[in-house]
Amino acid sequence: MDEPTIERLRRISQSVHQVAAQGREAITVGPFQALLEPFTDMIWLNYAVPIAPLGSAREVAEALAELRRVFAERQRTIRFEFIEALWPALPGALEEAGLQLQARQPLMLCTPGDFQPFNAPDVQVQRLTDTENLEILTNYLSIQSESFNFGEINEPPSAEMIEQLREHLQRGSWRCAMATVEGMPAGGGCTMPLERLCELAGVGTLPSMRRRGVAATLCSFLVQDHFDSGGDLVWLSAGDAVSQALYQKIGFSVVNTQLNYIDTDKNLAI
Repeated sequence: MDEPTIERLRRISQSVHQVAAQGREAITVGPFQALLEPFTDMIWLNYAVPIAPLGSAREVAEALAELRRVFAERQRTIRFEFIEALWPALPGALEEAGLQLQARQPLMLCTPGDFQPFNAPDVQVQRLTDTENLEILTNYLSIQSESFNFGEINEPPSAEMIEQLREHLQRGSWRCAMATVEGMPAGGGCTMPLERLCELAGVGTLPSMRRRGVAATLCSFLVQDHFDSGGDLVWLSAGDAVSQALYQKIGFSVVNTQLNYIDTDKNLAI
């Protein structure tokens, strides 16, 4: 892998740590940092990341044992997300500690020169602000819940979740957008910017609105928004081959792999 790509991956890794810590409880344990969401135990929002050289096998094992305790005290399942090329020794250490590979996801990048805008004619997209009314913010969070099967489909978002969304929009730590088709809510997604870099994440389409170009239009809107704001790089991890093809359609390319590890032994998580 060439040095410019390695430097981009380092930028991404550093950005992840800083962005994810906003609004979360961040606890440093040895070479790791736990990032814990206060309002939900959803596994995708609670995880740990490596932030420093790992040290000896004994030091890593001790840190992982303490990290497991931190997660268990907060009734969270210990989980890791990291870039494979930057932490080649970490998978072995996690497996030794009882964690298992949860996902290998293509890590994809897009620059202004690579970007290929897309807009489906029947899809309208609006960027959300912290002054949106309750209905719009509720619709956005409900789209996320139904698109990714989070919790009960008919369970409305809590007041705490809505307030958290509004706070992120006010700070600019999340730049969210919602898509509609013929005036009906259809999809939602966001970027999490830090300086000139951002992650594109949480892009979901309601099952009844799929195959209409909603996700591609949303992604294109959010990427364009970042570049128009002076950004020079957008990254993401593709959840499956269908998502990867969609992202490639608008100019993303695969540069490495994001690894997710999770503790599946409930006895160890207590």
